[in-house]
Amino acid sequence: MKNPRVSSPIEVKVEAAVNPSEDPQKVISAIENVIERCSPEFRYGSRVIGRATGSEALSIIYEQVRSRSAMGVLRRMLLDNRAGTSTGFLLNKQAATAGIAAVIEDEQESPLGPIRVTINCEELDALTDWLVPES
Repeated sequence: MKNPRVSSPIEVKVEAAVNPSEDPQKVISAIENVIERCSPEFRYGSRVIGRATGSEALSIIYEQVRSRSAMGVLRRMLLDNRAGTSTGFLLNKQAATAGIAAVIEDEQESPLGPIRVTINCEELDALTDWLVPES
């Protein structure tokens, strides 16, 4: 993985709902499987929330979207969800449990709810081009 040409800090926030039928620890593990250097915690009632910094947090997604031909979907999500210095995308929670970063376009694609990934960075254009270059 090459480093992005971004000089401003990269902040990644990850959150997922924990359904009554789910083990909170499994949801935490699912997040840790797809976001590097993240320490998610069970809190706020029935949510798991974690934070990470730096491009390393996105390294698994960087590698997997290339190997799974999902760059177009992720790029579209990052561009469509952009608001100022923030953007985000959704991951399938069940796939993340198996260590697979499956980008989804709609919450309904993840029956137990998605993992929401929010990225904050002053240089979102450069970060987006690094993570998913325009083809």
